[in-house]
Parts: sequence; C-alpha cells; structure tokens
Amino acid sequence: MKRLVDALTTSVDPASLMCRVAEQACAFMVNADGAAINLLRASDNAFVTVSASGVLSPALGFVIAMDHSLQGVAAQERRPHLVDDALIDTRLAPKVRALNKQWGTRSWAVIPLIRNGAAMGSLMLAARARGAFTAKDIGPMVVVSDFVSALISSQSELSTLLTHAMSDGEDRVRGAFPARFVASLMVPEAVEAESHQIRLDELLEHPDALSVAFQPIVHLTSRKTIAYEGLARFPTLSELTPAQWFGTARRLGRGLDLEGAALRAVLAGAGGIPADCPIAVNLSPSAVLEPSIQDFLVAQDRKLIIEITEHEPFPDDLAVGLMRLRERGMSLAVDDAGAGYASFTQLLRLRPDIIKIDGELTADIDNDPAKRAIATALTSLGAEMGAQVVAEAVETAGQLQTLIHLGIEYGQGFSLGRPEHPQASYHRRSS
Repeated sequence: MKRLVDALTTSVDPASLMCRVAEQACAFMVNADGAAINLLRASDNAFVTVSASGVLSPALGFVIAMDHSLQGVAAQERRPHLVDDALIDTRLAPKVRALNKQWGTRSWAVIPLIRNGAAMGSLMLAARARGAFTAKDIGPMVVVSDFVSALISSQSELSTLLTHAMSDGEDRVRGAFPARFVASLMVPEAVEAESHQIRLDELLEHPDALSVAFQPIVHLTSRKTIAYEGLARFPTLSELTPAQWFGTARRLGRGLDLEGAALRAVLAGAGGIPADCPIAVNLSPSAVLEPSIQDFLVAQDRKLIIEITEHEPFPDDLAVGLMRLRERGMSLAVDDAGAGYASFTQLLRLRPDIIKIDGELTADIDNDPAKRAIATALTSLGAEMGAQVVAEAVETAGQLQTLIHLGIEYGQGFSLGRPEHPQASYHRRSS
C-alpha cells in the first residue's frame, strides 16, 4: 500500500512543478550554472535529487545520507550554507568532491527547505566559477525556498489523505476497492509505476535473475566476427524492455545499481568466449566514472570495449575520467553516434577507438541520401581520428551493400548475427 501511495503522490503535478522550479532558479540566478531540488526520503533519511537543471542535470537521482552531508548540516542549522570551492572543501565527502570535478562545478549554495519546523530537503545552486555566491546573492532564493517547502508540504498532506482513503476497510477485500478506485481516478499510470518499482527491487535483491546474450560485431566484407557485445536480458515474465528497466532504475535513483548488476552478469556469462576476443559492455557516463565500477573493470583478465551510452549528457571531463581504463588497454566506443548526446562535438572530445553509428541512421540508408551523408561524415571523422566505424542495426542486404560502398568496415545487426547465449554464439562462428 505504501508503494502505491508513494507512486501517486510523486506522479501528481507538484512534482513536475519542482522541475520548473529548478529550471527557473537556474535562469533567474545570474551567477548560477545549475540548480537542483533534493527531497529528504523518510525510509532511509537520505536526500534524493528529484529535479535538476543546467550543469546539475547529471545529478538527477543522486542519493546522499543526511548524516555528515552539507544538506544535513543546513537542515539541522536551519540556514543556508555556501561552498566557495567544492573540489577542496572538506565539509563535502570525497565522493561528492569527485562528482564536482566530474560535473565541472566549484561553487555551491545549499538552502534548506523547512516547513513547520521539519526538514524536507534542500534547494541547491551551483556554478562553475569559484566563490560565485554570497549571502546577498541567494537572498531571493531563500524566499523561493519557502514556496518550495509549502509545495512539498501539500504533497505530504496529499499522501496522508491518500493513505486514509486507501486503507478503509477491515479486510483486504474491502480495502482493495478504494485503493484501485483512487489510483485509477488520480493517476492511471500509478499502479504500473508501483509494479515497476517492486520488480526492480526484487531484481536487485536477486541479480542472478539476469541472463545475458552476446551479439557479434562483424567485418562486413569477410563476415568475420571481431568482437561480441554483451547484452543483459531481464526476467521473461516482465513486459518491460531493457531500456524501460534502466529508465525506471534511473528515475528511482538506482541506475548505478542496475548497471553494475548488468555489467557483472555480462562478464560472468562471457566465460565461453576466448579471452582474446573483445567483449563490449554498455555503461552510462555516470556509471563508467564510478570508482567501484572502474575497479571491477580493471580487475578483469580479458579484452574489453567500453561502450558509452547516450542516455544522459556527457560531462566535460569524461575523457579524463576514462584515462585509467584506456591506460589498462580497454578500447572506448561511443554508442549511437549521430543521435542523442553522442554528437560530433562529443566524439571530438572523447576521441574514441570505435564509433557506432546509430541504428536510426542505418535504417533505410540505402534509400535516404541524407542518412548516407551523415554516415559518410562519421566515416571520415573516424578515419581522421583513427577510429573504427561500426554500423548498428544492419538488417537487410540493401543496407549491407550501401554501408560497404560508403567505406564502413564493420557492422552489427540481425542480418549479421542475432544475440545468443555465449556458448552458442561463439561456437556457431568458430566451427
């Protein structure tokens, strides 16, 4: 019942309004390059970033314990706190200082959100420059924080009302009717969202439910397999796609947990593939910069390709953060090049070893001159940078011939090899 109440209260309009608060705080504060709102989660007394804008966009879903955090100090003292240099301020945990380096943020203003004497969260302002904020600068935002606190309070009151309404009845049968009625009346998607959260919790508690498949990356003219991409496969009884699983995890602040579980499953399942045949693993920018994930990757005794996915912005210092992995011989691939955040600018910053052309560009490329032009540009860029170019989602003979004609050497797709169990995938191509 509690999950359903939470799903309802976090799905109503005030939540989207908080996103607007972060956006407008960033826009109205001249010295701010980003803003975010953290809410205090009652279940574990931790702050969760529920909305973020500007340079703080990658912080969405970030979780930090109230104890020993600057947000917690500001809440306890009922006053704002300023950080002139987040890279060296010892009030911040080492992990937080490292994230500031990743995000390119130096100055912070932490404004507590208080309602009826109780801490609810904090309004955060961040800037790239050192010493960007003074008490006078953030005065208007302190006033805004009262409004935000009132907004959160109204959500809390709504939660109480919902709990009462959905707990009526002395038995489960009588109580189920008002629960379903209220849920369907307010937010039809709430029950589904609650179900997704339950499934995610169960999966992370039992990660052995994850299975894996490996899809070959193929030299187009010779059809020789040069590497395999490892793909996590989720419980078959779920109607969620892998993208929906990861999207749900990110919204709930557990994206890194799920990516870590999927990474471990893929590499554990790659035992049937020889160590000299590279395995490509997919990681978001946040995950690949996580020290524990880097430690795990460095400990592997096989050739790896790190594919950076495009589901979130690439931080400015991503290339620096990847140096440790590249120095250990790992190759870097940018997934879905030409779409999302994997722009030409990001390719120039990262200088990857492999550029994977987005499947949307490959689709109907034999009939679309504009797509051929973009693919040609990516191929030329790859040649100048010494990077291999791989076309994704190759599914027809027409696509294959067009890609070869454009000078693209490698591809991946159903016409070249479907994702399969590791032993079946490798033995089929080695026999």
